[in-house]
Amino acid sequence: MSGVYLSHRAGEPLKAYLSRRHRLLFVEDDPRYGPGVESHADLRLCKMGICGPVLFQAAPPRSPAYPDNAEMCAVVLEGLLLHRLDITAPAILDYCRERGYREVNVRQGYTRCSCLPVDEKSLITADPGLYAALREIAALSVLKIREGHVLLPGFETGFFGGTAGRVGDTVVFNGDLSAHPDFPAIRAFIASRGLEIQYFSDYPLTDIGSVVEET
Repeated sequence: MSGVYLSHRAGEPLKAYLSRRHRLLFVEDDPRYGPGVESHADLRLCKMGICGPVLFQAAPPRSPAYPDNAEMCAVVLEGLLLHRLDITAPAILDYCRERGYREVNVRQGYTRCSCLPVDEKSLITADPGLYAALREIAALSVLKIREGHVLLPGFETGFFGGTAGRVGDTVVFNGDLSAHPDFPAIRAFIASRGLEIQYFSDYPLTDIGSVVEET
């Protein structure tokens, strides 16, 4: 039984669904990461690929403000590191450089929040700048969706990537993905990778700082 890291603020239907199949590893509030994101897993840890290990932040951020609180919020895929490299945590850089991964510098420090890895070659993002950078990487397939339509209490909007994560062969969403205007395209993109989706119509699609499986 694998463990799944997620905010203790995740929706109860998502918690119940995951708890039937996995150990839940809740991320509790820590004000050192900033208001509204104090329990976000993708600010505390980073998964090294779809099936790789999880690395944890060695020490709290220097401040709760962006970009200091985003050093772990990278996307790592097979042979590829995507992040704002001037803030990337040393542990992530060391892991990727030891393995000869290609490093792609992007302007968005909240990289994992802003895009959802579906498999080692496929991502979904609503961020236009990130999409422009990712589409230049020939090995990747990237679905661009509309910005917004994601709840994050205390903010005008949340990040799409922060609503979800891949757990086994299913991409799970915290809330009602079907209410997103690009739901058909998202569903088709994920299905084309041979994966299932799970979402919950009981509450709005909400950014909780991603869902991260420890395999």
